[in-house]
Amino acid sequence: MLMVLNLHSFWGFNYGSGIWQALDFFRESTSICAVDCFILISGYFCIKWKFRSFFNLIFQIFFYSVGLYLVVVGLGIVDWSLKEFIIRFGCLFTRSWGFAITFVLLYFCSPVLNAFADRSSSRELLLYIIVFFIVINFVSIPRFDLFTYALVYLVGRWLRKMNVADLKFPSGKAYWIVTVLIFVIVYVLCFCVLHFTKSNVLKWPFGIIGYNYAAPLVILQAVSLFMFFARLRFKSNFINWCAASSFAIYLIHMHPTIKQIGYYAFTKSLYEQPPFLHVVALVAFILAVFFACIFIDKIRIAISNVCFLMVESLLKHVPVKIFKIETYLPSSMAVLISK
Repeated sequence: MLMVLNLHSFWGFNYGSGIWQALDFFRESTSICAVDCFILISGYFCIKWKFRSFFNLIFQIFFYSVGLYLVVVGLGIVDWSLKEFIIRFGCLFTRSWGFAITFVLLYFCSPVLNAFADRSSSRELLLYIIVFFIVINFVSIPRFDLFTYALVYLVGRWLRKMNVADLKFPSGKAYWIVTVLIFVIVYVLCFCVLHFTKSNVLKWPFGIIGYNYAAPLVILQAVSLFMFFARLRFKSNFINWCAASSFAIYLIHMHPTIKQIGYYAFTKSLYEQPPFLHVVALVAFILAVFFACIFIDKIRIAISNVCFLMVESLLKHVPVKIFKIETYLPSSMAVLISK
């Protein structure tokens, strides 16, 4: 999530010049695998369908969608709008929270993906991943982030099958080598080729080798970073305390109502400052947002726990099958998952 905050503070395509702009692109390149890492973790540890975890996920999204809107209205940051308030209840359909919404869809798909991965050998799964990658990047189909997240999720399942912590692979060096390659490719394409055609460096085919979550280099970068941390052996209550609220960092700073006048606006304004002041202010701001969101989410967790107990007491008389994902799947698929 620190890397996500770093990604969303980058405006190098429109601001800066010379060496400082190059360094800005390098900064972006170090973090472009952030989303892939999040999905890799989910795939490696396997999303398990549980009513409470799903309740917490949905409650968290609605809590911040509606609650944060009411807070900023109360503070006078934005004007009250009944239409906007109603729209906040439709938070599952907003583009601003594209990652969150697609992650909810991935949550629903995870039982099928888990069953598929569990029934495949590591070699078979790798072949399926390669074919899936080719289809996503080279076959002309409408772009849908769920396909990319499913691909990366399966990579995480494959890493688990391969006992990634025991593999002999220079993951730390690999991460920096891939980061440099991504930076060079994007920077050169952007300013030595595409600059003269006024095209977008993210468009196909440049997207598959640049800043794209389905790009092979970005996936390799995520795998390298994940493997580096997978080999570490330590325990930290503080890290676990922060990790429990990591998703809230995304939901708060990317809230549809305030992201343009909040996080985006401030990080853009830093480009008007001298480089040194820009760097210092940016680091301080990212850390402040990171920890402020975590502290806010601890309040949300307390409220969520109380609400869940209330819901649980009301649903004791509801058939258990209502809370099983197999209930909502075709019978053939439900049988596959239950085996």
